[in-house]
Amino acid sequence: MKIIRTKYLKGNTIIEVLIALAITSFCSSLAVIIYLNIQKSSLPFFKIKAVELCEKHMNETLTKKSFFEETYKDEEFTVKKSISSHERFADCYVIRMVVFDGAKKKLFELETSVYRDK
Repeated sequence: MKIIRTKYLKGNTIIEVLIALAITSFCSSLAVIIYLNIQKSSLPFFKIKAVELCEKHMNETLTKKSFFEETYKDEEFTVKKSISSHERFADCYVIRMVVFDGAKKKLFELETSVYRDK
């Protein structure tokens, strides 16, 4: 007499496969959304260069105490410095620097208040 042995194959059901597929697609769509937000919020190299240039000219203005309006041209950027009196405090200057690109698009703006020496 011959004994018949049956082999039990182990596998996944269609429901388990669909659940795994749903989890994988949710994670991948979340990763794409996060990646796009990082790309949108991070400053490109052009804007980073504009920020560095503005801070450099602001530091030069504060160290040399040259409190008059000027326009600087560096590479493809234009930095416009304007000086005005503070609206609340008569003994203070407001120094405002704005960086523009070659197409006159504003890239960065920096403003600070300085005590006026007499």
